[in-house]
Amino acid sequence: MTVVEDNTSDKARPGASDRARPGPADKARLGLKQTVVGKAKEVAGALTGNDSLTTEGRLEQEQARQTRKADTLSHMAEAESDEAVEQLDAVREAGQQEREAVQQRTDAVESQAEREARVRKQAADLEHQENIVRGRSDAAREATAAEQQARREENEQVTDAAAEVAAADEDHRRASHDAERARLQAEEERRKAEALERTLTDEPDR
Repeated sequence: MTVVEDNTSDKARPGASDRARPGPADKARLGLKQTVVGKAKEVAGALTGNDSLTTEGRLEQEQARQTRKADTLSHMAEAESDEAVEQLDAVREAGQQEREAVQQRTDAVESQAEREARVRKQAADLEHQENIVRGRSDAAREATAAEQQARREENEQVTDAAAEVAAADEDHRRASHDAERARLQAEEERRKAEALERTLTDEPDR
């Protein structure tokens, strides 16, 4: 039975240098290779009546699909938070270990039901992690929106307070102006009254 080597070695795992990590194009080529090889096995098994080979080919295609999905999920996580990236890396590591274990057991007798159950479990785990990432993304967006709304309300309150202070200052200025004008007017009236009093006092002496 032909074994397809998984070239996603330890150098692609977290902790190695970025230069050693396979790029998106490398991953795409590996995934395409695994898909093509798996399809060839499926077709060969169908033509020869070899159910085991057909099942193996389908499994390899499914593994390639799950790998692509895991890579896509990893890219989504990178846009969210370091915590999400760490969790997704753990999922990818677990998936890689599972694929290596499956690869090592390809020569052993394993029922089709067990293999399909394993693939379904991998798909369910990845979907669960994807839902977690999406939930955190939604929560982050809601928190950002709430913070922006709070800032807008705070700015509005500051603007209103500034307007009230300006209005109070204007009222005070006007009141001071009116008081000063009244004082000057009263002073003028007082001077007039004093002048009139002096005039009336001086007239009898004439």
